[in-house]
Amino acid sequence: MAQRTLDHASICVTDVARSRQFYEGLLGLTPAERPDFPFPGMWYQLGEGQLHLIQREASHHVADSTHPINATDPHFAIQVDDLDGMRRRMEAAGLEMLGFGGDQLWVLDPDGNTVELRAAVSLRQR
Repeated sequence: MAQRTLDHASICVTDVARSRQFYEGLLGLTPAERPDFPFPGMWYQLGEGQLHLIQREASHHVADSTHPINATDPHFAIQVDDLDGMRRRMEAAGLEMLGFGGDQLWVLDPDGNTVELRAAVSLRQR
């Protein structure tokens, strides 16, 4: 059987500039080259894969950022080198977090998309 690799995940956002402040400024993601599509967006490199932000109007099924964080909601996970440091950054930014005391925590981006932050561990340790 051929090895499978996640190429990219995409999420909808209502304001790319605001989302860049979260994904680049707060999470420290690195922008990736993006084709000149006829709609606003931003791409980020995450290891071998990418995260694609696609700007759409709020009426096009963008999550509500006022709902409580739920680890069972659809989400994607980003592995971080320093989870405790990232937790402090989220607290300093005034963001609500959900954590169960383990090696991960969940936050909402500015559009209410659930983002899991995980301590850097190998897949075999899970």
